[in-house]
Amino acid sequence: MASAETLDCWKARLRTSFTRALVRAEVDAPAEVASVRAEGGVVRLGAGVPSPLGFRPSWTAAMELSAEYLREKLQRDLEAEHVEVEDTTPNRCASSFRVLVVSAKFEGKPLLQRHRLVNTCLVDELPHIHAFEQKTLTPEQWAREQQK
Repeated sequence: MASAETLDCWKARLRTSFTRALVRAEVDAPAEVASVRAEGGVVRLGAGVPSPLGFRPSWTAAMELSAEYLREKLQRDLEAEHVEVEDTTPNRCASSFRVLVVSAKFEGKPLLQRHRLVNTCLVDELPHIHAFEQKTLTPEQWAREQQK
């Protein structure tokens, strides 16, 4: 009989597959990702596995996702003035992260568009993350939160 930890790992893998489908569906959505789609890098399956269109992710599954790696990428790509990334992985069976991103690129955008910007930034990494929670704020919203 399988141990509880083994069953948890299998459940996490199943949820990860579902998450991949959701992320792909969201990233393949509207206009702000059209330029990325035109460059030909959005369609991806798993790490190291070519998609039907022949693309490969820019890194392999052997690469360890870390909070620091995600923080640097979000800060660089979204020109963020503040980024916090917390690794919330409970037992290393599947990775999970909580992020706070403060960027002027979020000005005038509703929550869904902000999240799409973050998802587009991490399009190669999200298929390998089991759970991903994000909070996106403008610099003005961040300043108000800091005063509370």
